[in-house]
Amino acid sequence: METLTVKQRNEQLAFARFTQRLGTTRLWATVISRPEPEPDLLCIHVDDGSIAFELVSLTDPIMAKIGADGPKALPDAFSTYDPSERIVRKKLQKRYETTASHIELLIYSDGQIITPDDAIIPTIQPLFDSITHPFTHIWFMGEKETLCLWENFG
Repeated sequence: METLTVKQRNEQLAFARFTQRLGTTRLWATVISRPEPEPDLLCIHVDDGSIAFELVSLTDPIMAKIGADGPKALPDAFSTYDPSERIVRKKLQKRYETTASHIELLIYSDGQIITPDDAIIPTIQPLFDSITHPFTHIWFMGEKETLCLWENFG
């Protein structure tokens, strides 16, 4: 059995939270981390077969640095910005190789962004139709919301 990296463990935990929030945990028989150029996870759905998931965490680099440096690094005040548009744009432009029937994208926040869900969603949603990407579904799991923001009906 292969040892998972911290990134892979975090992705698997995020996917587990995602399926719990949707109430679909029992529908996923297998979830396996995969190396690039494959999507992050190869999942086996009990009804739909193999589905690849690419995951992207919305992380404010300033908040991540403060979190990594510990409580002593926390300044009295600091400025931040919403990196969501830049992060999602970059992810939509990537290309992947997979044997799965299709690829889905899970965009999630993990407490490392100050921007609320209701500000993130309208910022990233216009990108889904303006950038050609390989995803059949684009999911969002924020602080409060978990929903499908885009799907390919073709």
